[in-house]
Order: sequence, then C-alpha cells, then structure tokens
Amino acid sequence: MRRLFVLFLALLFVPLAISGSSDATETDSDGTTYEYVTHGSGHPDYYCEIAGVKTSSEVLHLPSVLEGYDVHTILSGALDGCGSTVVIVPGNLEEIQSGAFAGCSATDVYLMGDTVVGGGALDGFRVHAVRTDGQWSSAERIEVVSQGGVDYALLPDGATAIGGVPVDGRLEIAGYVDGFAVTSVGDYAFAGEMQADGTVERRSDIGKVVLPEGLVSIGQRAFYYNDLSEVSVPGSLEYVRDEAFRACTHLGGFLFTENLAYIGFEAFRDCHSLTAVDIPGSVERLCDGAFYICQGITTLRVDTDLPARAFGYCTSLVDVTLGDGVEGIGSGAFYRCELLRSVEIPGGVSEIGAESFRDCVSLSHVDLGQTESIGRAAFRGCLSLTEIDIPETVSSMGGYSFADCMKLRDVYAYGKAPGGGDTVFLNDTATVHCRPADLDSWSSSAFGLEVVGDIGSGTSLFLYLGLILVAVAGAFVALYIVRNRKDRT
Repeated sequence: MRRLFVLFLALLFVPLAISGSSDATETDSDGTTYEYVTHGSGHPDYYCEIAGVKTSSEVLHLPSVLEGYDVHTILSGALDGCGSTVVIVPGNLEEIQSGAFAGCSATDVYLMGDTVVGGGALDGFRVHAVRTDGQWSSAERIEVVSQGGVDYALLPDGATAIGGVPVDGRLEIAGYVDGFAVTSVGDYAFAGEMQADGTVERRSDIGKVVLPEGLVSIGQRAFYYNDLSEVSVPGSLEYVRDEAFRACTHLGGFLFTENLAYIGFEAFRDCHSLTAVDIPGSVERLCDGAFYICQGITTLRVDTDLPARAFGYCTSLVDVTLGDGVEGIGSGAFYRCELLRSVEIPGGVSEIGAESFRDCVSLSHVDLGQTESIGRAAFRGCLSLTEIDIPETVSSMGGYSFADCMKLRDVYAYGKAPGGGDTVFLNDTATVHCRPADLDSWSSSAFGLEVVGDIGSGTSLFLYLGLILVAVAGAFVALYIVRNRKDRT
C-alpha cells in the first residue's frame, strides 16, 4: 500500500515537471528571458532548471548561472519556439532532457562540456563538441587553440578564452587567434574551484589581467573568487556578466568605460578593495547586488537606475552623486551604508524602494527631489537625520519609512499629508511644519506627530519686516538729501 501511495504521488507531480512550470525569470544582457525552476536553500545545494526561453538572438549562449543558481538542466520543451540559429551549451550544464529542443529552429548545437543528453534530444541538429568520444564520436570537434598560455574555443560569433595559466602572474588575452577575433572571456574561465561543501578554493596565480581592444563580454563567473588585483579594461567592453568578479577581494579598481551597457547580478560583490566607482549613463542595466558588500568603496557616481541591494553594506561609502539618468532606486540599494552623509534624489525618481537607505546612521541630509512614493522602512534607523523636507509630490509613505530616526525633530511638509499608517514615524518625536491650508490634513493623519501650520506665515512676516526696513532706510536717505540741500543754500 505504501509503495502504491508513493507511486501515486510520483505520477501526480510528473505533469508539473514536464510542463516546465517556473518560479522565477531573468532577462539576460541580450534581451533573452529565461523562465527557471529553483531548488535547494543554499550552497552547495541550490541549483535551477531552465523551463522556458524567449530570445531574438541568432547565436544563443545558454547561461551557466541564473541569479546565483547554477544551471543544471534544460527541461523538456524549454526551447520550444526558439528562433536562434546556433545554441551554445555551457560546460557546467549537467543534463538536457529529451524534448528540450523540440520546436527550436536552430541548426547547430555546441556542447562545451560533458552534458548528459536525453534520448533523441539533439536528433536532426549538427552537433559540435569539445570532446568527440563516446556518444559524440560523430560530432564535429570544437576547435580549441592555445596561445600565450591561454586556451581559446573558436565559436560562430568569435573566439572565447576558456582557461589557461598566466605568465609571471600576468594573464594577457589575445585580440586574435587563428584569424578569429577574441570577443569574450568565457564562463568560469579563470574562476576559483567550487568544493563539495559549497566553499570555493580561490585562484591565486593571477595578478594582472590585460584584455584586448575588441573584447565585448566578460562571462559569468569568469574571474569568480580570483586574487587578481588589476584589470586593463578595453573601451570595447559592453557586458560584465553575472558574478564575473565576485569575491575578487584584491581588485583595486575597474574602469567603467562609455561603451559599457550591462553589469550583471552580483558582478562585483565582495570586491573589498574597490574604492571609487563611476558608472556612466551608457549602462542600460545594472543588476541586483552588483556591488553588494564592497566594503572599501568611499565615493560613487552613478547615472543609471539602482536595483535591489546595488550598494548594500558598502560600509565605507561617504559620497554619492546620483545623475539625472537615475529614475529608480530599488529596495535595499544603500542598506547599511553607515558612513553615507548626504544624498540628493534626482528629479526623475518617482519611487524610493523599501529599506533603500535603512540604517544609514550617518545620513544627515536628504533631498527627496520629486519623489512620489517612499517605500517601507526606506529611511528607518537613520540616526543622524534631524530634519526632512517632504515635497508636495509625495503621495504615499510605507510603514516604518522614517521609524527609529531618534534625532528627527522637524518635518517640513509642502503639501497635504501623504497616505501612510501609524508606524511611518514610529519612535520619533518630530514636529510637522506645514502650510495653514494643509493643517487639517496633517492633523487628521495617522502619523501621531505634533503639527503646526507655520509654513508660509513665517515667510510673510519676514517679507513684511523687510518692507518696513526698506521704507525706514528710504526715509533716512530722503532726509539726508533734504538736509544737504539746505546746507548748500
């Protein structure tokens, strides 16, 4: 009976697996969108399976990782409707299920590793493989060329560096090999080695990396957990993909050139030796956690939207300049940047994400620009904030958005009270200063603060006193002129 029950459960869940149901999506730098199913709760247990692909790329490079999850499997039906001509399968992929390529119009499939392929999955395709033994004895061999200690795979869209060793600590990637332009550094090419327990054995033999002009892409985890300290970046570089330099703790600087368009998920996470970051407006997409826990960064200039956790835990960050290209600030973007003192929100930002500046304990000045919505706990625990201006554009404030700002004394409101509950200013003892016309709105709000309608009246009083002073001064001048005339006569 127990066996029958287990069999029943297995049959019940088989359709879900076959249908390729997914619980997450990610859009790659070329616009390709992946639907994927995640498994496990942490290293070394978690991984994902690709359930669907939507792309317009002629040459499709399947990913090695999706938002930190190692890609293990391409599920049946995942590439149905894919219009790519060539599909390149990364070396770490473990399995391609039968039917994964059904409905895919590709003619060529390139296997960069020892991926297990389900029965008939690649029937009808021209198969190219790095290894041509076993089941792929009839496949066309992918040519690998060694030059200057570096190995390059020759692929339809150019040569890619896939590994090798430095010469006296210097790793120099060639611009051309065998007539092929070197366009990329491949996934995991010079990464540390993942261990069975989920830790990574760092790669320590590379000090300086020289990348050639013409190189377009640095692949996923290309220099993951590497002790390199210097990278010569070409102006042609467009893509720094997911976790490319994660935990390169000795990397002292990186030139973000004007051609750069994409910085991937946690691309520079834990790069503790970075001190100054200047991200130009050419960057169309900065992904989640790109500079998460970069504890050495002191100055930042950025001119593109800030995603979730972009600079979270950058505990040395002091000076931030947000350019006009910034139109969004994601959740936790500056979470616990403990030395950050001042921030001016550009006019194009309408929403400040949840916990975006939470526990920025040195933050004493905030210009909210034309913000419309302030997320949950966005400024919670900003202990140095003594006053804040709420522009009339603000229509909503999330729970705890200014809670535990213990030194907050004055809130200057230039419009009606935004929507928000009784936790917005939790544990604060501030006074709201508003215009007399907005006094009822703020007094009847749920914020629970003292409210005075003194904005505008004070300005009128000062103007009135100023006019009196001008009049008195004018009278003295007139009296002086009259007396001078009398003296002359």
